[in-house]
Amino acid sequence: MRQQIDCAVLRLAAHRRWLEDVLLCAAPSLNRIKLHQLEWEAGQDLEVIQDQAVALPAQALAQAGVSLRRFDLCLVPVSLDTLAWTRQALSLIPRGPFLPLVGIFQDLRSAAMQDLLELGMADFVRLPLCRDEFRARVLSTVARVPRLGTLREPELAYGALDGPVMPQTGYESLVEAGRCAQPSLRAQTVKTKTDRVKAKQLAHDRLSTKHAQFGLVEGNSFREAKSSLVREFERDYISHALLKHNGNIAMAARASNKHRRAFWALMRKHEIEAELYRSDDGQE
Repeated sequence: MRQQIDCAVLRLAAHRRWLEDVLLCAAPSLNRIKLHQLEWEAGQDLEVIQDQAVALPAQALAQAGVSLRRFDLCLVPVSLDTLAWTRQALSLIPRGPFLPLVGIFQDLRSAAMQDLLELGMADFVRLPLCRDEFRARVLSTVARVPRLGTLREPELAYGALDGPVMPQTGYESLVEAGRCAQPSLRAQTVKTKTDRVKAKQLAHDRLSTKHAQFGLVEGNSFREAKSSLVREFERDYISHALLKHNGNIAMAARASNKHRRAFWALMRKHEIEAELYRSDDGQE
């Protein structure tokens, strides 16, 4: 059973004036939450960019993914000055295993907050800081992401436990609920692996059917396969349009939202004769 939550804090020079006060304000609520302050812009073996709000490349956060695994989550302060850098940094993190990120937002509007959440942040707190809210959000974020996986997007096995539902009040109850759920987690993992094999076979069968349906030859390049599908689509679409409008090229082109000359060019390309779709008293 873990005795504390290890929480990394990404310290940037642009936040130095206010971040220290925020952490001091949060200190009374940090029982069993240990902060590890990371001074990435000082002493890190990373390329430094001068004359910018953040003197780190945007890929620095993604590159530090392995070293961050020893923590339970990472606090990422964000202000208007560092908003653009944070957006780029989040967008460069590959989907999959990564430490959950909780933002500390200063003077951000709702659109920016929503944008950062969509880019991968797990949660956030706003300034001025409420200590109780801060503790609750840290605990709930850690509870949602299992320690062994630390996944931004957990496997299905983590979302379908048969054990008790984790309450979000009290660190001890969180840990105890997680311990009780472990046996069902192992059983669910086996079931998930079996489901993956079935899903893979189903996808293979579906692709085989598509290959047969469209006459795709295995070994063809992407360009060749795409051209084959486009030709088949164009031929079928033009034929159905002419059939629906009794071989009338003008009406078929109008219904297809194409210029008559372009429609006629497609007919010539696929050697389609309008006369074949006209009745005895049909028009052009």
